[in-house]
Amino acid sequence: MPRLSIDISEEKSRAIDKILKHGMRVVIFNLLIDDLLKNCKEHGAGKIIGALVERDIGIKELSNIDI
Repeated sequence: MPRLSIDISEEKSRAIDKILKHGMRVVIFNLLIDDLLKNCKEHGAGKIIGALVERDIGIKELSNIDI
């Protein structure tokens, strides 16, 4: 199975450790990826990625986006 690995700061790692147990990380990040892929397919990757990078939308909007 393919894996996704990213570098994050120690601060972000500690914060994630406080709120997500190891097994729950897989669930949450898969949900985020599913929402990202769904919205990129529906609205265009450039539009969604641009809005995320510019911080015009966040997780809340990504899950229920209406563009």
